Amino acid sequence: MTLKTYAGLAATGLLAILVVGCGGKSAEEQFAAAQTRFNEAQHVVDSLKRKADPVELFTPVALAYEAVADDHPRSAQAEQSLFRAAELRSQYLGDVPGALALYKRYAEDFPAAAKAPTALFMVGYLYNNNLFKPDSAEIAYKKFLELYPQSELVTSAQYELQMIGKKPEDMIPNPVIPVDTTAPPKTKRPAAR
Repeated sequence: MTLKTYAGLAATGLLAILVVGCGGKSAEEQFAAAQTRFNEAQHVVDSLKRKADPVELFTPVALAYEAVADDHPRSAQAEQSLFRAAELRSQYLGDVPGALALYKRYAEDFPAAAKAPTALFMVGYLYNNNLFKPDSAEIAYKKFLELYPQSELVTSAQYELQMIGKKPEDMIPNPVIPVDTTAPPKTKRPAAR
């Protein structure tokens, strides 16, 4: 069986489980199914040494997590599902606008959750580093600092705020090369003949 066939069968199986498996289930059942799909997709990626298409494998997984949050918005599983879907969209799918929307939703729906500071920080980070919207990033970082002043990400948010709008070359200080002025000048040796 070729690599492409194996990845295609795995993705088709995941999609079939998604379509058949979500109707009328509890939040716990839906979350467990989404987690199983994630584990299966991760296994395919790991076993193929990352040669499988992550978009094809993880899109159904992200959708399954989002379905948990949509179908059971006030459940503990919704909280976990939203964050995991945001991570998948950001890290595996390269869907920055989708990840941004989910991180925002998480921060708004679950402001007291343990991962709420991370979600709001990620809003600022994605705006600044992926979408290049410094004004939106600044608003998100300032809101983060206001709401979560004790977070372990405070130093990172402060740094990001300082760097907003700067070009990469502006962030690296000019290296200072020390010159020893006390040493005698070097003399040229005559060229060998």
